[in-house]
Amino acid sequence: MTTMKQRLGAWLIPRLPVNPWVFRSFRVELNAMTVRLLNRILPGRRSRLRALRQRKDVLANIGCGPFGRDGWVNLDLFPAPGVTLRVDCRHGLPFGDGAVRGIHVEHYFEHLEPTTERPRFLGECRRCLQPGGILRIVVPDMRLYIEAYLSDGWGLLNEIGCGGERPQDTFATKIEALNHVFVQDGEHYGGFDAEYLRRTLEQAGFDDIEQVAWGEGRFPGGAIDREQHRTYSLYMEARR
Repeated sequence: MTTMKQRLGAWLIPRLPVNPWVFRSFRVELNAMTVRLLNRILPGRRSRLRALRQRKDVLANIGCGPFGRDGWVNLDLFPAPGVTLRVDCRHGLPFGDGAVRGIHVEHYFEHLEPTTERPRFLGECRRCLQPGGILRIVVPDMRLYIEAYLSDGWGLLNEIGCGGERPQDTFATKIEALNHVFVQDGEHYGGFDAEYLRRTLEQAGFDDIEQVAWGEGRFPGGAIDREQHRTYSLYMEARR
């Protein structure tokens, strides 16, 4: 069942003087500017940010959505159950230097613009991580999707999935399914394979980089990977 908001959007967006991608980008940026402003001026939020900067030995869940974890600092731009504080993590992380022992980033990194947002974000991760701390990044695995595209029929692509849908029932052609994954209505900035993600981390100053499997690796206290992303994701860890 569609909500009133969805019905209003379906009516309004085609009638706007800009294309839907521009409108969606504007909406996200307007929300981000609002969050950054409120974090600067509201006493309650400023107090919570000060408290976060003073914490040590933190486990951080970045871009968590509604998947916040007890005992973690769960950050997201949008409101959701379990979010510790709404923060625009593209512009900085609210932690002190060397205060974090593990940063989990699941299906958020591909939403960052490659030339400015990704380097800034990774620089913030390095600043916040304590020596020996682990950054764990999870993204859609482009290699898996290319192999599925090049295979005969829809079998491999249906097995991998595209965020929960059965691709064959949703898309007319396999390339449409791949475009959904790696463009996603302008929300994603292309795809990653292991080589590209490793090189991105190396350029940001990380070393001891290792591709790992779902639920495995060196993350402190154990990985918190989501089951829904298991079949189509690439998992990479880097040590500070």
